[in-house]
Amino acid sequence: MEQIHKKSIRILITVSTLLTFLTGLFAPFYALFVGKLGGGIEIAGASWAVFSIVSGLMILLFRSWESTIHQKRRIMIGGLFLRSFAFVLFLFITSFFDLIIVQILIGISIALVNPSYDAMFTKHTSEEQAISDWGGWEGLTSIASGLASVTGGFAIKYYGYESVFIPMAVITFCTALYLQSLPKEIL
Repeated sequence: MEQIHKKSIRILITVSTLLTFLTGLFAPFYALFVGKLGGGIEIAGASWAVFSIVSGLMILLFRSWESTIHQKRRIMIGGLFLRSFAFVLFLFITSFFDLIIVQILIGISIALVNPSYDAMFTKHTSEEQAISDWGGWEGLTSIASGLASVTGGFAIKYYGYESVFIPMAVITFCTALYLQSLPKEIL
């Protein structure tokens, strides 16, 4: 059983690190993207606020419902599919309204993914391993975020935003498929 827990933690940390990297390809350059749409810093702030507020409200609304679901991974996987769809939609944004719709979808996906992820992570760690497991997660996601900023900056500069949106969507979709293929005892 301990081997299953260790494998589960490795998978969860790897998935979270990958998703952090993908988000980090774009997040530091969000305001510049909004500027290309014709919006100023206030539009960037307002649209980011929509994402954050929707995410927080949906987490609060979904928490009772998510607690009753035995297959937390299904909620997480559904949220990842939604996120990959939202990343594709970034390719078609032409207005502030489009941007708000995408931010709402990403906020909902965060509300589905994050609490489920946290519940699964907690389930597979022990009190003795908690600092080591959570420390591994914290350390690797911080490194991934930093590497993504550098990678995203160069990719966007030389190849445009599409060079990050497409990998963000495809890899998130493939990650959801991978998690779906795992045996239930792993996640």
